[in-house]
Amino acid sequence: MINSELLAILEQFQTTLVGIVGFVGVIWTLRANSRNAREEHRRQLGSRRSALRRILAAELRNYARALKQNLEAQRPIDGLFSVGRIHRLFSEQLTADLGLLEIGEIDVVVNALISLDGMEHFLENISSQASETRFLLPSEAWEEFQKVNSTTANAIDYAVQTLELSGDA
Repeated sequence: MINSELLAILEQFQTTLVGIVGFVGVIWTLRANSRNAREEHRRQLGSRRSALRRILAAELRNYARALKQNLEAQRPIDGLFSVGRIHRLFSEQLTADLGLLEIGEIDVVVNALISLDGMEHFLENISSQASETRFLLPSEAWEEFQKVNSTTANAIDYAVQTLELSGDA
């Protein structure tokens, strides 16, 4: 069946053939492991991105809710009225992770966070007294207070809607 010359050649190059087959096996294994590692990394990034969207949306929803309550408040008749400071909890710690979001999401989330910080600075400027937790504002500043609340709430609502459109928030 198999002639003796072919057997002699196979016997002579047996080590070489085993080396070639082994080398091809190693290359195939390395490529498969690399593909699996890329897929796992992609899954991990997706999970982190999804968690980031949910956390940011939840925090921003709370801020928007508080700002809308301010908009529904009764105008003070005279004297001072008190407003609590917004303390960003997660969004400050997650700033480095914002790069996981899509570019459009980053833009609106950063705009919302800048609006929150801008509101804080604006309230500091128009307040008659400020503590670590509250601002005391004169009743004459009511319209300005309502306007900054409204624009900040709109920016936050837009960020929440954008995060929710991704389907992960």
